[in-house]
Amino acid sequence: MRHLGAATPGELRRHDALHRALGRVWRLFTVMLLLAGHLARAGDLATTGTATVAPPVARITHAEFGPSRDGPWQAIPLPDAWRDRGLDRPGTGWYRLRLPLAATDLIDRPPTMWALYTRRMGTRHRVWLNGVLLDDGSTQRDNGLPRLLPWLLPVPSSLLHTGNNLLELEIHAGLRAGQADMLFGSLAELDELALAHKRQDVDLPVRINLLAAGACLVAMLLWLRRRSEVAMGWFGVLGLLISLRNQAYFDVGPSLPPQLSNLSFFLAQVLSGWLLGRFAVSITQYPLPSRYPRLLDRVCLLLALAGVGASLLGDAVTMDRARLLAYPVLVGCAILPALWLLARHGLAQRGARLGLLLAMLAVVAGAAGHDYLFQQGLTPLQHERWLPYATPLLVLAYATVMVRRLVTQLDQVEVLNRTLELRVLERTQALAEANDAKSRFVAAASHDLRQPVAAIGLMVSLLQDQLIDPAQRAMANKVDEAVAALEALLAGLTDLSRLESGALQARPQPVVLQALFDAVRVHLVEATGRKGLALRIDATPCVVQSDPLLLEQIVRNLVDNAVHYTERGGVRLRARVLAGQRVRVQVWDSGCGIAARDRQRAFLPFVRLREHEGSGQGLGLAIVQRSAALIGAPLQLRSRLGRGSCFSITLPLLAAPNRAPSAAALPERWLAGRHLLLVEDDATVRMAVRTRLQAWGAEVSACDALPAVQALLASVPTPAPDLLVTDLRLPGANGFVVVKEVRQACGAELPVLVITGNTAPDDLKALTASGLAVLHKPFRAEQLQLALQRLLDGLHPATPH
Repeated sequence: MRHLGAATPGELRRHDALHRALGRVWRLFTVMLLLAGHLARAGDLATTGTATVAPPVARITHAEFGPSRDGPWQAIPLPDAWRDRGLDRPGTGWYRLRLPLAATDLIDRPPTMWALYTRRMGTRHRVWLNGVLLDDGSTQRDNGLPRLLPWLLPVPSSLLHTGNNLLELEIHAGLRAGQADMLFGSLAELDELALAHKRQDVDLPVRINLLAAGACLVAMLLWLRRRSEVAMGWFGVLGLLISLRNQAYFDVGPSLPPQLSNLSFFLAQVLSGWLLGRFAVSITQYPLPSRYPRLLDRVCLLLALAGVGASLLGDAVTMDRARLLAYPVLVGCAILPALWLLARHGLAQRGARLGLLLAMLAVVAGAAGHDYLFQQGLTPLQHERWLPYATPLLVLAYATVMVRRLVTQLDQVEVLNRTLELRVLERTQALAEANDAKSRFVAAASHDLRQPVAAIGLMVSLLQDQLIDPAQRAMANKVDEAVAALEALLAGLTDLSRLESGALQARPQPVVLQALFDAVRVHLVEATGRKGLALRIDATPCVVQSDPLLLEQIVRNLVDNAVHYTERGGVRLRARVLAGQRVRVQVWDSGCGIAARDRQRAFLPFVRLREHEGSGQGLGLAIVQRSAALIGAPLQLRSRLGRGSCFSITLPLLAAPNRAPSAAALPERWLAGRHLLLVEDDATVRMAVRTRLQAWGAEVSACDALPAVQALLASVPTPAPDLLVTDLRLPGANGFVVVKEVRQACGAELPVLVITGNTAPDDLKALTASGLAVLHKPFRAEQLQLALQRLLDGLHPATPH
């Protein structure tokens, strides 16, 4: 004997569709599922028709009923419902059925195996055929409540004989007591019919409930990601609970004990009503009576406690009576108010999909009423539970609304993304235009400032050489300090513009760190002495691969920054050899330190974390960060408030030094015997540079533009210049044209130094591409001296400085 219980759930396939296609797939899938169910029902109905049952199958539609095996017996038609005949339920009853067999059925074409089949058989029963016990299902585990399920029983041919065979059924029935009609025939044909009924009665509801459970899991996952979707979370939990409860209806062999399983069904019903009420409260946008949520919680809690008490104190019959009393209370206090709230919400939304949701709610309400009558045995014996079919439709209807809402939100996100991208593009273009305008403005303004500042700096240098009176020299030194501060600001702007425009390129070569450290010492020893700080520079034999000018600029800015922000203690510069042929150059100070929240801001242009006398313009660290990135040297910062900071860069280590000459050891008239050609349109700057060069012993020919240069080159006799110093921006022609003319006349190898105040990105890129040595205005006399020395000694500066 085998009962047709719950089938094994099939694997669910996960479909991932986007935007509008997602909604279409859901709708198409739902329609196909409903159509498949309809066709399955139609096919099964056709199969059960008597006209399609081929011999030797016979339908048994009459039986005898008695209260015991000894009678008295009463002839009755099948199917038989005890409710219709006023019998006590639950109870025990006996049926006797006659199985007529002709001789031809057993002799001419006997089947391999006979069988009995019925669509409704009580789970607790015993069956005898011709006095032989065929099936003892009296101990069947059925949650403590007998149920009516499909039943197929193989019958050996040896137990059958010609004529009427006596079939006796002992039924231990519950509230749905009765017996359906029975088919008798070959096992092969009845097994096929039983499988068709199983697909309709078990497989179809199991699968659609699995589909509904999957949709509810998706809703719960969405709620977990977006906790604001409270209604979606309540619905997901509610739908998942109902789907699992519906699955349990088709399981005839649960692992739980009958009493506990019976209680779990009751609690699932109460919890479903409570979740439905909570879902309705969460989705409704109208003001609710404050008493309803509290009433819902209290009623459901009391019903749950009552069910637990009935399960502990009574048997299955007591639990069944508790259901009879509790379910009307649950419907009146939880389910009906929740359905009213949902209907009110759906009518207010006035949407087609919400209308579908309302229709499904009405279907579920009707199915719940039917199943309550079904539970009490007040429906025809052939009826099944309707909720396993109705609730998945409600879940899928809400899933359709949910998917449509998701698709709408995705469409809105796409529109917002496109709008945002357009706005970002517009803002980026506006920012680029503003940045270009800023660069042009800074370039124009700085050029006009650089010309007089360059002249003032050179003339102050000449004035310092001529003053003897200490008071006058002190005043000249103050003027020189002011000019130096202005020059530092303009130089910082120039460096920043070159780094941001991409005009500056690194040209790595061997750099002796000790020579660089000595130059830093000369540059800052006076500043540290004025502040009473100790400047400690550790000796190092290291030679690194880097751009010499950019590396010197980085180290000088770091040491200068340390001196600015240190009031006591000192500054230390050292190089540490690391594993892997690397050197870390570190600048330590005992200054005020930098808070963790300010360490990113410290590298922004014009940001000064602390204001004090002698503080810079806030460009040093910005230049350091960009220069370090340009030469590929990782920049690190460690700092503690009140204890000091340590800036470091890491460089590749080499073995061979490349020494460069120093300008410090040159004689006073070190340009004696040299002829220099100077081209500068600004009369003040031209006079200052010419005077400075002549003070160094040079013979200087000064011109203001290209025509004057051409006239000078055409004059006879004219000594050939040893070096050309020219401005970039000249009237009528730029410095590149001047360089071309002079080199054509004096030789292509003539050294050239371009002095310019231009900081426009295009000009900076053009200068870098030309390969000419560049000195940006304003500049100190020492910088001019070093640049000229390098050119005359054949050491072309790698990058403009």
